[in-house]
Amino acid sequence: MSKLTKSDVDKLAKLAKLELTNQELEKFLVELSQVVDYIGQLSEVDISGIEATSQTTGLENIFRTDE
Repeated sequence: MSKLTKSDVDKLAKLAKLELTNQELEKFLVELSQVVDYIGQLSEVDISGIEATSQTTGLENIFRTDE
């Protein structure tokens, strides 16, 4: 599990202008820790052979001429 603390979650809540109860702090500590752990797992995936993609549909913007 990540090393998030109650004070980290409290600081995030204050930045988001949220007032959390102690019970909510505990709940979000667990949930945010799981999210941070998952992101850590994603950073371990080998993507060296994958080309960067910014658009996958092949669509292009089509502009009409001004009249």
